[in-house]
Amino acid sequence: MSQADSSTPLSVIIPVCERTENTLATFKEYQEYLGAKFTQPEYIFVVSKGNHHIGDQLVDHAKDAKNITVMYMSRDFGEATAIQAGMSKATGELILILPTYKQVETSSLGKLFEHIEEYDLVLAKRWPRIDTAGNQIQTKTFNYLLRKFSGQNFTDIGCGVRLLKSVAAKELNLYGDQHRFLPLLVHQIGYSFTEIELPQAKDDAGTRLYTPQVYLRRLLDLLTVVFLTKFNKKPLRFFGLLGSGSIGIGALGLLYLALERFAWGIPLSDRPLLVMFCLFFVLGFQLLAIGLIGEIIIFTHAGDQKEYRIKKIHDQDSPD
Repeated sequence: MSQADSSTPLSVIIPVCERTENTLATFKEYQEYLGAKFTQPEYIFVVSKGNHHIGDQLVDHAKDAKNITVMYMSRDFGEATAIQAGMSKATGELILILPTYKQVETSSLGKLFEHIEEYDLVLAKRWPRIDTAGNQIQTKTFNYLLRKFSGQNFTDIGCGVRLLKSVAAKELNLYGDQHRFLPLLVHQIGYSFTEIELPQAKDDAGTRLYTPQVYLRRLLDLLTVVFLTKFNKKPLRFFGLLGSGSIGIGALGLLYLALERFAWGIPLSDRPLLVMFCLFFVLGFQLLAIGLIGEIIIFTHAGDQKEYRIKKIHDQDSPD
């Protein structure tokens, strides 16, 4: 695909799930900017159940416009599911995902399209940041953990402004809160990505504080996605590593206790360490068994899953 121009079919997906107070005003700004850049871009709103009144406002604004689609979800499935539903409806060669509030200045969105020829996914990185130090600390902490767990150099994966090619979008299967990890999932199936600095919008500068449960859920989501991207085809490596470590700790501990018993005559009947090391030893074999069961399940269903992705084919019949 060459660099995007005004004739490139573009689908814009806007999940209406959170921070929806200024959805219509924000959309009008998006519409004015993108409408000047592209010929009849397609807009797809996916509205969660709690925001159906916002969907009604969008329908009234759209009137008879054929390039605006409003999808009403039957309940609150989450933003990732909303994006997945929007991508299943999208018809454009390029898919632009935007939030209902301005995270970056709308006038800077054009920079994303300048890099889509070289990459399959272009992420917006909010820079320079104008929000509070507390927000920036949260962002840096989350991205640090993601880099450590995944090995990928993300610096602002929390920004919801993403541009990707439809060929990559068709390979995704998002659910839950996986929208935050869309770049990691795209990379896992073999597509390329890059981050582009765009100035942060004033609407995104407010302090964001969440309950401890929210932070815990995000950490668990992070661990889940990293596990699924690294070990979904080889669970024995993950559980085998844990199981071997547990067996090793148990075996060494039991050997030490046996040495104390036979060399120095220390009784074992009242030693809590004996129970603990026995538990480590048994737990190790259980973890190994879980890994083996996972391998058997994957082997059984291997024929139903496509392990590879083909990005491009060139043969004698292919055009230059």
